Amino acid sequence: MELTRDQRLQREISKARKLFERCRDAVGQEPGLLRLLSGYSLAIGETQKLMRQLNVGAACTDCAKKEAGGCCYEGIESGYNSVLLLINLLMGCEIPDFQEVPGSCFFVGERGCKLEARYYYCLHYLCPALQDALGPDAIGDLLGVLGRELAAGWELERALQRFFTKNQQES
Repeated sequence: MELTRDQRLQREISKARKLFERCRDAVGQEPGLLRLLSGYSLAIGETQKLMRQLNVGAACTDCAKKEAGGCCYEGIESGYNSVLLLINLLMGCEIPDFQEVPGSCFFVGERGCKLEARYYYCLHYLCPALQDALGPDAIGDLLGVLGRELAAGWELERALQRFFTKNQQES
């Protein structure tokens, strides 16, 4: 029987929570993983800083709360897998148990996205209204910062996958 979108998401959240409980101490003892986690966190901070300067976060939060079908549409959360959700747990994020804003992404709250480490689409998509408001220079600056964040996240995800594979083989 095929799982529904909600069931698949709950499965990924459950897997992430189990991985977190099982491996958070071991991950904390791996200097390479800690370095990558720190680098990713710094890259996220740079993105958030520029987004605040450009007022992107506020515009996106307002849209997500008002516009069903905007970029934070219900269903986009299906792009999140257990490893990306685990990274959020490692960064201290709480993964919600229920959808707070009906008609929006499962991870959208009253103040915007509840996650730090985000899916590619959630970062990279700039709606036409936002593009018009920002202009080409600001868009170029933002895409450069976003690219560094996405690269840092990808490196961490790959390293975690290798870590899990290695630890499963040693078990």
